[in-house]
Amino acid sequence: METRPIGMQSTYARELKEYIKRYPYRMFNHPFVDGVAEGTLTREQLKGWVIQEGHYRRAVPRLATLRFVICTDPEIKPWLAEVMAEETEGMQSGSAGHYQLYIKLARALGASRDELEDSEPLPGPAAHVYWAELILHTEPWFLALTPQLASEGQNSPTVRRLYDGFKQHYGLSDDELEFYGVHEEADKDHGNAAEAIVDKYIVNEQLLEQAKALVKRKLDLHYQMRDCYRAFSQRVPAQ
Repeated sequence: METRPIGMQSTYARELKEYIKRYPYRMFNHPFVDGVAEGTLTREQLKGWVIQEGHYRRAVPRLATLRFVICTDPEIKPWLAEVMAEETEGMQSGSAGHYQLYIKLARALGASRDELEDSEPLPGPAAHVYWAELILHTEPWFLALTPQLASEGQNSPTVRRLYDGFKQHYGLSDDELEFYGVHEEADKDHGNAAEAIVDKYIVNEQLLEQAKALVKRKLDLHYQMRDCYRAFSQRVPAQ
């Protein structure tokens, strides 16, 4: 198929990124992120959230591996190999696999590893995991990876809000927040891989519309997954 050299960004790639930028349901201003940043969520809500989002976080290393496997572009594949190595082992950051860091965060919020892995996912997290894997088996590989532009490409500012909020209002240490400390930088690199795919493969209006549909679904599912905190106590924490 027709492709474009990496770095020669088209109007289609710019339009897709502008679409993501203007989409109303973005993580930076999600009520959960606002609640952490402002210190208005209860420990019960935070524990419930960290357990539920853990269902997706546990799936990410597998998803990163599948994305690497299905890629057929020798120019893109090394980037995806780096993403896979970072997610599974923390190779770039020199830390640990990202799910291991998430377990440490969960413990700081009162959730054990058994609670993370033995709980039943609510519909939001379950739908996100199922869909993220489904598209890897049903879409052309480059379209299946396009939604990463909508997640990792917008994560860094959101991660900083969560990091600061957990530290300031809930007393978590830098070590307990390593999951977010690593992601702030790693997601920039991972977002660059997604952007390279978009630059190279989204080359006409039809592909742009297909990419937009996948990006929209990713943005909606990610947003709805984080809504899971609403299922737990709504009490304002004691001052």
